[in-house]
Amino acid sequence: MVLATGSLPDEDATQRWLPHLGPLPGRERGHVVAPEEVMRREARLGPRVIVFDEGGAMRGLGTAWHLAEEGHEVTLVTPDPMVGAELARTSADIPIRARLAQLGVTMLTEHGIARWHDQGARLRNLLTGDEFDHPASDLVMATTNRAFDPVSAEIADLAPVILGDAQAPRQAPYAFYEGRACGLAL
Repeated sequence: MVLATGSLPDEDATQRWLPHLGPLPGRERGHVVAPEEVMRREARLGPRVIVFDEGGAMRGLGTAWHLAEEGHEVTLVTPDPMVGAELARTSADIPIRARLAQLGVTMLTEHGIARWHDQGARLRNLLTGDEFDHPASDLVMATTNRAFDPVSAEIADLAPVILGDAQAPRQAPYAFYEGRACGLAL
């Protein structure tokens, strides 16, 4: 039995760069959503949106682009030293940052979200530790997904092999390799 059930957005909005915070302080106030909710049009967002892009890839950048084209005032925050760090070796690298700039997206690198509050977010500079408030109506958290495994405990007696994001979220090529290796072993 092989299970590859995937992953889901982290409902706690936990940040890898600020692990001591645990679940994002203030998320219970609402207006904190995942990119998937935005792209499925489930989230009704106000005029000023912060997109926190932990992965440096299209999940966060694409969401920021979409929101800016929809007329939202977008601030893209990333813990990385550059916006779109995972796209650095692709043809999307410079064009996507240029498009975000043309759309008026404010980009902050090497920052995290210290907490969410009624007027927006408390941002933390990851280099200096300095914090400041940034006004926003909504926060989109493109953080690392959580494994989604709703069945392996129920079928443990069958000794299932758990693959891909069901075991631990990862980039697609790693999951493909793991699946191929498993298939060849069968």
